[in-house]
Amino acid sequence: MSAPGGETLAQKIRFASYYRPWMIVLRGRRALAFDLWLVDRTGFSLMSLQYALAGGNRYTPTLALTAIGARSGALRRVALPYLRHGEDYLVVGSNAGGPTDPVWVGNLRAEARCWLRVKRRDIVASARIACGEERERLFAEVVRRKPNVARYQQRASGFGREIPIVVLSPLP
Repeated sequence: MSAPGGETLAQKIRFASYYRPWMIVLRGRRALAFDLWLVDRTGFSLMSLQYALAGGNRYTPTLALTAIGARSGALRRVALPYLRHGEDYLVVGSNAGGPTDPVWVGNLRAEARCWLRVKRRDIVASARIACGEERERLFAEVVRRKPNVARYQQRASGFGREIPIVVLSPLP
């Protein structure tokens, strides 16, 4: 099975797991759906945990993001590791350093309104993609706290892509 840009899903998993794909037990649509259910109920992600363990990294807390589909207008949900930055949440559109941005980034570019579920709390938010100096500053902060993101950016640069840093700001 090929991912956008000609990269196979197996290649993406091998890279994201630091070439230890045997450590990635949860895979596929059913696993993603189960993980999203788990994040909703507990605030914990087994998917994030397995990739962190494979890479020798610390677990990063995970939120559930609901965005409006750019073409369909339907609600789309995904579980994403996040970092806190003041009142905001930062999520990284790494797509394992692949050739394209994740679909959820395109959805947020088309419609900034979104909903978060963080630690079993629902939050209405607005999203924006950090650009220019802000992106550089936030990217440095993200890499300081999650060093594997630098590895993803290096890989994405080979495809001519800059990994988006998405700022999710809670609304009153």
